Amino acid sequence: MTSTPVAASVDPDRLAADASDPEVAGVMRDEVVFCLPSTPVDAVAKLLADNELAEIVVLLDRRPVGFVRQEEILDRFVAGDVMIAGSDFAVRPPVTDILARDVLLPSPLLVDEHQRVSEVVALMAGQRRRLAVVMHEDETVVGMVTEREVAAHAAALAVTAGTAHG
Repeated sequence: MTSTPVAASVDPDRLAADASDPEVAGVMRDEVVFCLPSTPVDAVAKLLADNELAEIVVLLDRRPVGFVRQEEILDRFVAGDVMIAGSDFAVRPPVTDILARDVLLPSPLLVDEHQRVSEVVALMAGQRRRLAVVMHEDETVVGMVTEREVAAHAAALAVTAGTAHG
């Protein structure tokens, strides 16, 4: 006898997972690109560019506390508040006093690793977000989903559908 309730053992999602709508853990990017609240925004801009991201999660003590969108940095750049000179932590010092905390937006989009891809995509679309932070049940960050992962999943489905019909 197991401790699993009968209702959970006959959950249709667990019995026959739909290959076209897997758990988000199956399509997420395992590497989580993040910054700290104290990261200078020119370094944040470099992280965004280097990783082809439009948003980046801000972590404090390994917990998501917000996110930064490229638009916030661009707005500060256009206003003349920020110079983007390619600083990074190892080679060049930051050239701005504006930190991630100064352009931080609250409430990053957090999703559970067991949520279905379709649900995560619907949340991203509904909230006009380009980054979903994938969380484990113990509230640790385990991955992220961006447009790239969504597109790769859609492309894989198209190929699968094409071979099934061809």
